[in-house]
Amino acid sequence: MPQPPSSPIRIGSATHPAPLSPQQQQFDTLVQRIAVQRELLAAWDEAVGAYRERYAREFEPLLATYRALSTQLAQWLDTAADRKGLSRADRATLGEIVAGLAGDLADSAPDEAARAAMQALRDRHAGGGDAERADGPAMAQETPGLDPDSPEEVLRRVEEQMHAAQARAEQARQAHHAARRRRKPPSARERQEREQAQQASQSLRDVYRKLASALHPDRETDPAERTRKTALMQRVNQAYAAGRLLDLLQLQLEAEQIDPAHIAHLGEERLSHYNRVLADQLAGLQREVQAAQHAFCAEFGLDPSSQYKPSKLMTRLRTQLQHLQQDAHHLRLLLRALEEDPDELKRWLRHERAAMRAADAFPGELPDW
Repeated sequence: MPQPPSSPIRIGSATHPAPLSPQQQQFDTLVQRIAVQRELLAAWDEAVGAYRERYAREFEPLLATYRALSTQLAQWLDTAADRKGLSRADRATLGEIVAGLAGDLADSAPDEAARAAMQALRDRHAGGGDAERADGPAMAQETPGLDPDSPEEVLRRVEEQMHAAQARAEQARQAHHAARRRRKPPSARERQEREQAQQASQSLRDVYRKLASALHPDRETDPAERTRKTALMQRVNQAYAAGRLLDLLQLQLEAEQIDPAHIAHLGEERLSHYNRVLADQLAGLQREVQAAQHAFCAEFGLDPSSQYKPSKLMTRLRTQLQHLQQDAHHLRLLLRALEEDPDELKRWLRHERAAMRAADAFPGELPDW
């Protein structure tokens, strides 16, 4: 992360009590919003690091235990499927439970051997293997009239497709050229926006050049001062490359090229250029915050459309840990009851069948570990 300014630059202050112009107000607002986004980005970095450490230390081992218990239950039920005394409804319920368990375990398997074993178990109870084998003939019929055993027929069809693609490309090229010929010259508003963007970029370059001229370490004879200027110049280069005008202005303060009064007395046109650069800097920080949240969701398999706050991440993880501990405990109790009492299986299947009917009537989300 870039090093933030030591103190925010503001025009409105005790040293500048006069009413602020619209451009000055916008400058202060942008500076404040940039500071907020920087704090939020730093909070994401800190929170994700703490979350990742505790997730690896506590959640992953517990999740492995939960999956091992789920595997044990799926295999026990698979063996019990041939037990005498089960009704047709019992066997259907048992098969649905095993297929669901095995499918989830296959999706999260740690290696290919475990995945293959769970896929086989799922297919045995859900008929998935037959469905997959039926795909072959269907694939052969995807192209009507094409004989896959005839090289001449295949070559003819490929050539037809190539000619069609070339024709479409030529049409697109001609349409593009026609659109270019019809394109109108830029409007006055477009020209104005282009000029403003160029002026904003020039303002950024002007600040950079002043800093580079004053801080270039090669012109310094004192070793200690050369070291200081080298460090400052590195920050200048980083800020300029990222388009961070606020950082460059802060560096000007540190280099004593300007003071707060200098910013307060800038003309409206120059402030307008600065505000445009600051708005771009704010938008860049907002994208960084959004990218940090999306990266967090991708790393831990969470819904990226949900809104997460850095301050709430550890609370969320603690809740997940509690739920997973409870689920693992319930699995242990269930396995023990099934193994110790021969009649428990039928009672449990009746309970699960009723729960499935209730879930169909009132669907909701299941725990996603």
